[in-house]
Amino acid sequence: MNKTKAVLGILLFVIGCVAGFPQDRQTREAEKVDQLLNKFWGLSYGEWNSMREVFQALGDSVIESLIKMLRDEETKNWSQYKLEWHQRRIAWVLGEVRTEKAIDLLIEMLQDRSLHDYGRYEAIMRLRKIKPQKAVAALIKVLNDKESNPPPRIAAARALGDIQSQEAVPSLIRALKEESAQIRRGAVYGLGHIGSEEAIAGLWQALQDKDSYTRRLTYPYLIQLLPGKKIELLTIALGEDDWGSREDSVKAFLAMGESATIAIIPLLKDKDNVIRWEAVRILGKLRLESTVSVLIQALEDSDWRVRNEAAVALVRINSEESIEPLIRMLRNTNSHTREEAAWILGEMRSEAAVNPLILSLKDQDTGWMAAMALRRIQSRKAVVALTKMLKDKNLKNRRAAACALEKIPSDNAVKPLISALQDTDEEVRMWAAEALKRIGTTEALDAVKRDKKNNF
Repeated sequence: MNKTKAVLGILLFVIGCVAGFPQDRQTREAEKVDQLLNKFWGLSYGEWNSMREVFQALGDSVIESLIKMLRDEETKNWSQYKLEWHQRRIAWVLGEVRTEKAIDLLIEMLQDRSLHDYGRYEAIMRLRKIKPQKAVAALIKVLNDKESNPPPRIAAARALGDIQSQEAVPSLIRALKEESAQIRRGAVYGLGHIGSEEAIAGLWQALQDKDSYTRRLTYPYLIQLLPGKKIELLTIALGEDDWGSREDSVKAFLAMGESATIAIIPLLKDKDNVIRWEAVRILGKLRLESTVSVLIQALEDSDWRVRNEAAVALVRINSEESIEPLIRMLRNTNSHTREEAAWILGEMRSEAAVNPLILSLKDQDTGWMAAMALRRIQSRKAVVALTKMLKDKNLKNRRAAACALEKIPSDNAVKPLISALQDTDEEVRMWAAEALKRIGTTEALDAVKRDKKNNF
């Protein structure tokens, strides 16, 4: 409420300024403008917006006061922080006045290296909104000034893009070789907004930048400017070592819907492991049954990440069409492939896979995964085979069998589970005890109590 009253007070004050005075009107109006600016300087950043119309109405009458404030000798003793905000406020006011004189003073400010970097930066930001062609030469000069600090140069590159100055393209392309990544990113912005053939050639160069984020910023501009190269560019982005670029590409492919598969499926044979992995991830997110066959083939990829992603994709699609091929894969010569197939069948909770999974319990490499798959399906057909597995020499298999039986409570498993309470492995004993508690018969519960008493 107090802030509102303050702003209203200032507005009324300005109305008095504009209304005029009988004597020495010009002098008194200048004094009133000075007083208004001093009041404005006391406002918070968030309250600046309330003053837009005030300064627009004042127009050129505020310029002389601003020049005086900008060149005030007393400011030389201020702290850098205070000086920065003083100059930024001056630039902000000029940006709202927007007259030719205001623009000329903003251009003067951006070239004045005696000002604070962020004072010059703010002057450029105001010009970005006004977009005057007369500022181009000064902005190019700032961009090319290697003695200047990055903030004004970055802002200049962006302003030249907003003004869409073809004249600035050579300087923006040279800026792509600057040491500062921020300046290079500003140049990408400028070239992307200009969009001429010469600017596009510069953007292709930016795709070779050593900074991954600079490359990431470049892709959207090229895709927008070269729609016919969209698939090519998205594919290049999929192979980036930068996660952000790849994620942007994935989202773009997903936005294409089913039509994306025409471009994605051939990528499953790409030499780049990352591209194959991302391609499979896209297919999984699309959840199309038409891609099941190629995803099953991807389960035999040489890269484990691709195989894992293919498995996740098939679980997402959960198509009946994939069950028979997955069952056949339980007999694959590659143990990783057999393991993935068992996991997927378990996640799909496929009853048709129960008997093949029971046979897979004898597999010393992947039997444990078959047991965990049966745990997910929770079929009582597996109880007998799982109880036999409790005596397996392979510790991993015994643990998986006990864990699976905890989810498939059966009276037929009580005696084997009681025997498992004497296993040498603590985890096997724990799961056996949990399974007996789940079964809940008198014999099962008494065995758990005795075991606790003996261990105590």
